[in-house]
Amino acid sequence: MPNGSEDLQIFSLNKAFQKITDQDTRRSIVLNVEAAFEHEQSQQKSRRTKH
Repeated sequence: MPNGSEDLQIFSLNKAFQKITDQDTRRSIVLNVEAAFEHEQSQQKSRRTKH
Protein backbone atom coordinates (compact mmCIF):
# COMPACT_ATOMS: atom_id res chain seq x y z
CA MET A 1 0.00 0.00 0.00
CA PRO A 2 1.52 3.34 -1.02
CA ASN A 3 2.08 5.96 1.63
CA GLY A 4 1.24 9.65 1.23
CA SER A 5 4.63 10.51 -0.27
CA GLU A 6 4.34 7.73 -2.86
CA ASP A 7 0.80 8.84 -3.70
CA LEU A 8 2.10 12.35 -4.41
CA GLN A 9 4.90 10.99 -6.60
CA ILE A 10 2.45 8.84 -8.56
CA PHE A 11 0.13 11.81 -9.00
CA SER A 12 3.01 13.99 -10.24
CA LEU A 13 4.18 11.30 -12.67
CA ASN A 14 0.65 10.87 -13.98
CA LYS A 15 0.29 14.63 -14.56
CA ALA A 16 3.64 14.76 -16.37
CA PHE A 17 2.76 11.76 -18.52
CA GLN A 18 -0.53 13.34 -19.55
CA LYS A 19 1.35 16.42 -20.80
CA ILE A 20 3.43 14.33 -23.24
CA THR A 21 1.88 14.72 -26.67
CA ASP A 22 4.23 12.59 -28.78
CA GLN A 23 2.70 9.12 -29.07
CA ASP A 24 6.03 7.39 -29.67
CA THR A 25 7.44 8.90 -26.47
CA ARG A 26 4.36 7.84 -24.51
CA ARG A 27 4.57 4.31 -25.93
CA SER A 28 8.27 4.14 -25.08
CA ILE A 29 7.60 5.19 -21.48
CA VAL A 30 4.84 2.62 -21.06
CA LEU A 31 6.97 -0.17 -22.49
CA ASN A 32 9.88 0.81 -20.25
CA VAL A 33 7.69 0.86 -17.13
CA GLU A 34 6.14 -2.51 -18.04
CA ALA A 35 9.60 -4.04 -18.54
CA ALA A 36 10.80 -2.66 -15.19
CA PHE A 37 7.70 -4.03 -13.48
CA GLU A 38 8.15 -7.48 -15.01
CA HIS A 39 11.82 -7.47 -13.98
CA GLU A 40 10.89 -6.52 -10.41
CA GLN A 41 8.22 -9.23 -10.29
CA SER A 42 10.64 -11.90 -11.50
CA GLN A 43 13.21 -10.84 -8.90
CA GLN A 44 10.61 -11.06 -6.13
CA LYS A 45 9.59 -14.54 -7.31
CA SER A 46 13.19 -15.72 -7.38
CA ARG A 47 13.76 -14.39 -3.85
CA ARG A 48 10.71 -16.29 -2.61
CA THR A 49 11.91 -19.54 -4.13
CA LYS A 50 15.37 -19.19 -2.55
CA HIS A 51 13.96 -19.15 1.00
